Amino acid sequence: MSNYYQNAIEKLKKFYTNKLTQTNAYEEIFKILSEIIPLDNGEICFLNGEEAIPIYVYNKSNISAFKIKEPLSANSVNFGIIQISRINTFNEDEIIVFRTCASIIANLIKEMEMDSILKTQLKMLEQGIKNKNDQYLKIEKAEKAKNQFISNVSHELRSPLNSIIGFTDLLHSQFVGKLNSKQLEYVDDIRIASLHLLNMVNEILDMSKIESGTIKLNISKFNLFSNIKEVLNILEPLYSKKNIDIIIEINQENEITADYQKIQQILINLLSNAIKFTPENGKIKIRAQKTAKYSIISIIDNGIGIDKKYQNKIFNKFTQIAESSNSTGLGLTIVKELVEMHNGKISVKSELKKGSEFIVKLPNI
Repeated sequence: MSNYYQNAIEKLKKFYTNKLTQTNAYEEIFKILSEIIPLDNGEICFLNGEEAIPIYVYNKSNISAFKIKEPLSANSVNFGIIQISRINTFNEDEIIVFRTCASIIANLIKEMEMDSILKTQLKMLEQGIKNKNDQYLKIEKAEKAKNQFISNVSHELRSPLNSIIGFTDLLHSQFVGKLNSKQLEYVDDIRIASLHLLNMVNEILDMSKIESGTIKLNISKFNLFSNIKEVLNILEPLYSKKNIDIIIEINQENEITADYQKIQQILINLLSNAIKFTPENGKIKIRAQKTAKYSIISIIDNGIGIDKKYQNKIFNKFTQIAESSNSTGLGLTIVKELVEMHNGKISVKSELKKGSEFIVKLPNI
């Protein structure tokens, strides 16, 4: 292994060991990044629909001929872009390392976002306590303790998980040394298990954001087909592993007006469930159509189906479709909340051993 890779691995640790705050986070991120990959300029943008909005610019020079960029993703949803540039071209090793850095930075940004939300919640609770009677004080204190517990647990879980994911990405890229097929399989198992656990933590935090009312919609007009294709690219390893045939029945010009990222999260949760409960060599259909009043999206699978006695309960918190689902039981609850934030409705049609159809109806704006 070359000195460059050894130095890169050592400096990557600074993302986890350096103290990042709301005031210095982006400056510190680029400071660490420039130690790993020499750069002149950099930029972080957040996505609002298909529009990229710059939220931080790192500028050392007015001249930069060569650029590389990577998406920033969390919970399988792209929320931003990070870009760096300089006068000289970037070599292949630097591009690989930058991809890993982008993954680590995305998780750090989301962790800071969660911290900010939880601190806001606690401040709101403290302010409310001053104006409530003794009985309500007990309720407020219990809510504060719950949020503090969630905050503590998220810190304890997310930090080591981010480290595990970052370093398994390095191993999987093989630029620190070649791995045989069995070693690659084990590394991939570690990475998938870590991502699964991180997604469960994110689901709990998403539910906390929904309950606290801190989630806001960023409404824009966008192409639904492109949104679906992006989701399928994210989930491709899951349905390819089970050889599931994905059938898209949608007009490629179909446009809707909604929150791009929230619709993407709805689709990811519904399709992840469909893939999970569809057998190998099965089929999943994605349908979309427009009526005078609604945009209707359907996810149809030929999986295990849902017993009628559970169909009214699956959108409730902590309800699992199957005993072996290995989930928080919050995925469909989050979907329902996000649909209702759009003033829409979600329903399910299902028969045991004959599959399920989840139908999302969003009013046209």
